[in-house]
Amino acid sequence: MDVRPDGFPSYLTDEDIKILRHYKNEPDEDNVRYKEIIKQKLINNNRIIYLLNDEELKESEAENDEYFGICILPMFLIAPTQHKVRHFICYETSFSGVMRNNSALKAQEIIFYVMCEQKDLIVKELGIARHDLIAAEIINMFNGCNDFGNQLKLVACKPSVTDTNYATYTITFEQYTPNSLTRADGKSFNLRPVGRVTG
Repeated sequence: MDVRPDGFPSYLTDEDIKILRHYKNEPDEDNVRYKEIIKQKLINNNRIIYLLNDEELKESEAENDEYFGICILPMFLIAPTQHKVRHFICYETSFSGVMRNNSALKAQEIIFYVMCEQKDLIVKELGIARHDLIAAEIINMFNGCNDFGNQLKLVACKPSVTDTNYATYTITFEQYTPNSLTRADGKSFNLRPVGRVTG
């Protein structure tokens, strides 16, 4: 496959690349924008990095942003078998529906999944379970914050375990936020020609 100097495949046009870059640099789409805010808040929190306690990353003197993609994941998906003791914070964003009688507002959810390996479950310096501390720090960081446009509210925090030796929490926040009324190219959904399919 031919590759452009910028690393993209040659079959993508300049317009295709412009739109893809727009999602990262000036995202209108809530999931992309929210996940970038979450990523920055997590990797810039030294208490989170400490609680993740990744020996391999600590030994390599990794910067905080190197935890992203390894211990901090923007989706709930980890390898079923881990060869190293590792703890995870995964997160997802979604909306559960628009408000009745007001399609301009939607219920936006941000869900965190904390997974701590049982072999390193207790933070020795504090004598407290690691997953409890990570959940508490996430709640401290996000409950009541206005970083996503409106005040985020904690609506659920449920501990559990998995059959693969992880102690877990599922933490859900919610806010009502304006429904997206524009596309990534800045055009209003209301201005789309009827019956036309756009890419």
